[in-house]
Amino acid sequence: MQLRIKNILILTMVSFANICNGQTIDASLTEKGYSFINKSIEYLASQKELSITEVLSSDAQKKFIKVAPESVIFKGYEPYHYWYRMSISNMDSVSKSVVLLLGQLGIRNSELWKVEKHKLSSLGKTGYEFPFHSRPYLFAHYAYPISIAPLSVDTFYVNVNESHAYKVMAFALLQPKVMKQKENRFYFLFGIFTGVLIFFAITNLYLYFFIKEKIHLWYSFYIITILFFMLKHEGLDSQFLGLDSFYGYRSTYMGAVAILAIGLLMHVVQKFLSNISPSGKLYKITSLVKVLCFVGVVIQWLTFLLMPDNTIEKIVFEVFNKINLVAVILIFINCIYSFYKGFKASLFILGGLSLFLVGAITRTLFLGSESYIFPPSLFEIGLVAEAIIISFGLMHHYKKFKKEKEQLLIKLETQSAEAAKQILITQQEEQQRIALDLHDELGGNLAAIKMRLQSFHLPESQTEIVNQLIDDASSRARNIAHNLMPPHFEETSLVELLNNYFQTLSHSGLCKFRFYSSDTSHSFDKQSELTIYRIFMELSNNIIKHSSATEATIQIIYYDEYLELMVEDNGTGFQNEQQNGLGLKNVHARVNYLKGTLNIDSEKSGTTIMIQIPYN
Repeated sequence: MQLRIKNILILTMVSFANICNGQTIDASLTEKGYSFINKSIEYLASQKELSITEVLSSDAQKKFIKVAPESVIFKGYEPYHYWYRMSISNMDSVSKSVVLLLGQLGIRNSELWKVEKHKLSSLGKTGYEFPFHSRPYLFAHYAYPISIAPLSVDTFYVNVNESHAYKVMAFALLQPKVMKQKENRFYFLFGIFTGVLIFFAITNLYLYFFIKEKIHLWYSFYIITILFFMLKHEGLDSQFLGLDSFYGYRSTYMGAVAILAIGLLMHVVQKFLSNISPSGKLYKITSLVKVLCFVGVVIQWLTFLLMPDNTIEKIVFEVFNKINLVAVILIFINCIYSFYKGFKASLFILGGLSLFLVGAITRTLFLGSESYIFPPSLFEIGLVAEAIIISFGLMHHYKKFKKEKEQLLIKLETQSAEAAKQILITQQEEQQRIALDLHDELGGNLAAIKMRLQSFHLPESQTEIVNQLIDDASSRARNIAHNLMPPHFEETSLVELLNNYFQTLSHSGLCKFRFYSSDTSHSFDKQSELTIYRIFMELSNNIIKHSSATEATIQIIYYDEYLELMVEDNGTGFQNEQQNGLGLKNVHARVNYLKGTLNIDSEKSGTTIMIQIPYN
């Protein structure tokens, strides 16, 4: 009988609460374990801060009005302070625990008051004005644990100081177990998001230091900026970055961070879309808006930090909010125009921005109210996806740039090799012409002079001297001609030519040359053989003139894939700087012409030079 009377009293209290304080919220919640409760809440707005005593006065109680049925309450910039009132009933015979979650943005401080059987008690304070560890519930979003006594209806008042801030609010009631699940999911997903963004920021930094392209540095800054924006948007900056204080919050205004990110993205897009001319109107307009974005960073930061009159705050917010919108539209126009002009990589920017834009629209219109209370939202997913897609776009651009650079280097190397080839061919043709002139014309002229001299009646002693000089000149001219173009070159093998050449050197000088060769089953065309012959001539001249060597060994070995030339002497060697002499430069040029490799090992006890020349 007593229990029945008590239940009747409770029902009466609930009915009275429904009439006076709006719809009562059932602490049992739904099967999902949570419920959005905005439609069951009333609020009181005032231009000055009210104490709980003033709020409980009869005059203030009459001024409470019902919150709009939307899941998210958007107020923007306005000069009001708010009190919210709600009644929570527990019709069970056991007490119930729930968690009141505030989907907040910009709450300086908040305090929850409980009115139970005419007793008033504070359930704790939270907000960015207080250290994170002092919150009644340690979570990135503001939350209060609540206990409802059995068979009772309790009234709660939430004081929310949102002055000098962008006002957005949402309320949800959750079972503690469900709250813990949502909390774990929240930290897990944002841990992944943070890791992904940090990875791509580091990747772009690496690409900057590796290929020295500044676009990767700017995009790395952009990723770090949107990461900070996302952490701040969800209150993670208070928990993990130490910004759990009034000045920590005020000195890192989220609006300034957002417009900084847009400005950086515009700069990256301009660098990326290389087919848009800097002298064009579109580029100049984009640059102007980009500068306005960076100016907006400073103006919004100062406005938020100094907290001027609400009218000024609202104007600053509205102006730069529109500049943000214009900037995003310009980025899209730039990408579409660049794609129209043939730059297909601009699709990466368009794809990434499209995901971001869809998320931004849903966030602006509050279409995803559940994701606002229980992130991540499509807006944040879009931010991460955008960073990933554009990063891949930049890497694709780098890969294409690297390929084009390699092709250009190959082209330059081919042109350089062709130029060197033409120079050597021209040089050898000229040497052949000089050799013929020396042998035929100069040699013939010297022989004619000698015959003509015999018709003169000179003393015998003078005739012998003149004849000897003419014979020496003829011999020297013949040697020079043979060196420039060996006799019977077309019909003689390379090994035989070299063997004859080094035998002649051994008999005519102080240095003894020994020549060895292996199997000659492989051969070169006569032009290449002449080049090899002149390489040996240049190296042997260096030994005779500069090394003071008494012995030199020359080897020519035919391997399956290449010909190896080896020249060794027991001379005094030479220093590294002496390798830049004209003789060795000619050797290098001829080896490069044959696509070979050259290695020099020179010490005081002698010098070894090894050359490998592929057959084709």
